[in-house]
Amino acid sequence: MKAALIVNGRAGALSAVAAPRAALEAALREAGFDLVASAEEGASLDVQWAATDASAAEIVFVAGGDGTLRDAAERLLKTGRIFAPLPGGTMNRVCRRLGLPPDPIMAARGYRAGAVVALDVATANGEVFLYQSIIGVPTRLMRFREMQRGAGMRGWWPLLRALTRELFRPSSRAIALHVAPGRRARGHAAVVTMPEPGGTASLTLHLVRPPHGVARFRQVLRWFRGRLGEDPDIASREGARLVLHGRATWLRLSLDGETRLSPSPLRFRLHRGALRLLAPPAAG
Repeated sequence: MKAALIVNGRAGALSAVAAPRAALEAALREAGFDLVASAEEGASLDVQWAATDASAAEIVFVAGGDGTLRDAAERLLKTGRIFAPLPGGTMNRVCRRLGLPPDPIMAARGYRAGAVVALDVATANGEVFLYQSIIGVPTRLMRFREMQRGAGMRGWWPLLRALTRELFRPSSRAIALHVAPGRRARGHAAVVTMPEPGGTASLTLHLVRPPHGVARFRQVLRWFRGRLGEDPDIASREGARLVLHGRATWLRLSLDGETRLSPSPLRFRLHRGALRLLAPPAAG
């Protein structure tokens, strides 16, 4: 099958590879794919997408972190081309959910042409995400986490200062969730998570409501471990369509790790089987 390859060489795991595009191209050719879109090593994502859009590729392999894969999914939903993700970031939550091996070269070698499956996606006010959206206080810390990457100990100081401010700042309770007719629960952060592949037809929303500073510290630690939704001080709701209200006109949220502002209320929707996905190889 004719294929194209998009590589975010600045992503966490791929940034340590000397020539990630060349290595991935070799692995995909070894697996039997005909690469029909060319780009130089280190070319920008815009250049790579332009070459892909102009090609006859049926499948688009995308190597990068969760944010890169989210952007690719949004593009490919409009074209109907087949999506084939490759792990290349730090967390790789999307690829882990799909059962891909953690090594991008091994994952590329494991793909085979043929089987295409349907993948669920979700939207927040029309913007796509594949794994999780976080709303509220934790998104303020994400830009500091980005500053830390590759900066050694110097990068940790801005993050630690931001954490300290958030731990001792009074909770704004600026987000509200309808939990029953005529009743709302209020909190300072929320997490909306996709169902597991092949799981229920529902998004899961957790509204975080810390009663004191110790609880906030616990929640920060769980957020760094990707387990904020497991905290006991939450209100939960499930559904294919969910609505979250904010006191402010605009709410800050993340979509698979990428932050942006979106108008309140936030309307989440699950789109069953919306994206064509090349059946991923199983992790060894």
